[in-house]
Amino acid sequence: MSTTLQSIRIIKDFPKKGIAFYDISTILSNPKEFSNVVNKMASEVRKLKANTIVGIDSRGFIFASAVAYKLKMKLVMIRKKGKLPGKTHLISYNLEYGSNNLEIQKDMVGKIDKVAIIDDIFATSGTMKASINLIKRSKAKIKGVIVLLELDFLKGRSKFKEKLISLENVSI
Repeated sequence: MSTTLQSIRIIKDFPKKGIAFYDISTILSNPKEFSNVVNKMASEVRKLKANTIVGIDSRGFIFASAVAYKLKMKLVMIRKKGKLPGKTHLISYNLEYGSNNLEIQKDMVGKIDKVAIIDDIFATSGTMKASINLIKRSKAKIKGVIVLLELDFLKGRSKFKEKLISLENVSI
C-alpha cells in the first residue's frame, strides 16, 4: 500500500448510512503528500497532451487548480446546479447514493480545447460520465481523466469508455 493510499481516512456511514467516505483532508493537510499527488497528476496531464484542465465540484477543484497553476494551463469548473453565472449546459445524473445536477459554462470550453478532467475519487462513474457529456456538448476533445483514487470494487471502469488514469486503487 502506498503512502498516499495510507494517508486517506475512511469515514463510515457518511454522508449517509452504508456509505464509506474516503476523506482526502489528510492528504491536503500534509504538504509533502499533497505536492506528491499534484506532481503525479501534472505528469499525467503532460502525457495526455492536454491544454485545458477541468475540475469537478468540489474536491476535484483542489487538485485541478493546483495542477493548472503548476502547468500554467486554463482551468474550467464543473459545478453543481445554480453555482455558475451566465449561460450553462446542464445535466442530471444518478450517483451511488442519490441523484444530482451538474453545469459547465457554455463559453469556457470549445473546439480548440484538449481536456484533461481531474477529480479526487472515481467510484461508480456517474459523476464522471455526466461531466464528460457536458464537455462534449461544448465540442471540446477529451484527452483523458485523472483521479487520485479509484474504488475498483464498485466496477465503475466497466461502464466507462474514456481513458482513465488512477494514481491509487482500492480493491476489496
